[in-house]
Amino acid sequence: MDNEHPVFHSLEIIENRISEKLTVENIASSVYFSKYHYQRLFREIVGDSVMEYVTKRKLTLAGRALLETNATILNIALKFGFDSHEGFTRSFKAYMGVTPTDYRKYSLATISQKTVKEKRVMVYSKATDEIIRELNDFIAKAKDTANSARKNEVPEYTTFWNTIADTTDAFTDRVKGVLEHITAIAEHPDEITNRFAIIKVIEEISFQSNLLAFNAGLMVSRGQPEHIRVQWPLCEKYLELARASTLKAGKAAQFLGELSSLIFEDMRKNAAQKVQEVIQKGRAAEESIIGYSYIKHEISALVNELSSIPYEDISVSRLEDYLFKLNIISFAADMDVYRNSCNKALFDGLTVFQESISDAIDFFRKIIIPESNPVLERTTRNRFADIAFQGNILLFYTRGEVSDEKLGKLLDGEQKTSFDTICGKINDFIQFALSSTEETAYKEIADKLYEINSDMTREADKLKERGGSVRFLAGEFKGLADNATRCVKG
Repeated sequence: MDNEHPVFHSLEIIENRISEKLTVENIASSVYFSKYHYQRLFREIVGDSVMEYVTKRKLTLAGRALLETNATILNIALKFGFDSHEGFTRSFKAYMGVTPTDYRKYSLATISQKTVKEKRVMVYSKATDEIIRELNDFIAKAKDTANSARKNEVPEYTTFWNTIADTTDAFTDRVKGVLEHITAIAEHPDEITNRFAIIKVIEEISFQSNLLAFNAGLMVSRGQPEHIRVQWPLCEKYLELARASTLKAGKAAQFLGELSSLIFEDMRKNAAQKVQEVIQKGRAAEESIIGYSYIKHEISALVNELSSIPYEDISVSRLEDYLFKLNIISFAADMDVYRNSCNKALFDGLTVFQESISDAIDFFRKIIIPESNPVLERTTRNRFADIAFQGNILLFYTRGEVSDEKLGKLLDGEQKTSFDTICGKINDFIQFALSSTEETAYKEIADKLYEINSDMTREADKLKERGGSVRFLAGEFKGLADNATRCVKG
């Protein structure tokens, strides 16, 4: 596309006169076109109507002013031709995804910083802008949720909610890092090679958001009824954040999925040694833990699975899945340490194990050659594997709740047998989901999950006020069953 085309020349005119009251007529006349001919060419080349483009440039530059100056929001609005604070706020939120106040408060990413005189890049920038909007909105929601957590009104839970808030802030900062990469793509399209890493981080953040919501609900459900009532609105906030993160991740993946994806595969011979080092650290972590059988069980299962895989079949994505699982185990250990800080040293080996897997992931990234055209579709088997993965998480926490360190000491022999049976049913459902390939299996999976929900609810009722956490877990199984049922109806 010729950069001297009159439409591109008009972009310079718009930029130089952006603070003025621009109209289609006066812009068209400046490049000696009729209004109607200019509008048609402009939309064909830029992809927006003339005034849509002008408004977006005003909002983009207003966003920069919010971050780089101390001017009031009203003064910035007036500078760029908006008649009122309210009108500017409404337009700004529709375009940037957040209000001007939140945009400045959280130093969010600016959309379309530069005017690029190339149609291809303009179209690409519009797509990256969509992701920036979604992630800006998520950052603002996450920050507000963390601030609410720090205002918790139950003193006994202050440390817990501060930990949750700090974790929220940490993954929110990771979102800001993703925004930098996406902004770079808009200005340097060759940066699209980072697509796989961007999707992975967004998916991890979505997973962490859902895990935080789950842990918040589980922790609060263990408390006294009066504490549950006061704190449950915070749990609802985290649940809302988790839902938002899932939607944002889906939208980001939808956009980035249109581009070439990178799948890591090939390995070199010395990869076997790196895997063995990880396995050794895992064995050491398992041996260093005294008690906490449910944690030892999960570490052992993870190490055994890793040990059984030929090193040539180890991939970055597989290692990242193991790190996901290990992070869940570690978070549960942290929560137990919160309840009994004298046991903190027992889990030092777990931290070393996590670090060794992270090192292995970095190592494999350097030695793996990307494939040019991977398959991105989620198969039915993949979806069943996702359900099984969620079931594994719930099995882990169920075992934790009925362990000797928690409810186990309150259970009689009959109740312990009942929970052993329930855990057996959960494991059966997981194995069934992993072995299923046809969509007809959704109904049987849902039936199994509803049965588990019923069994756990019955046991929670027996425990009365002590059964809050079991009842919460029962609800999680019902939610998983409801999702499977929707797949049947779909």
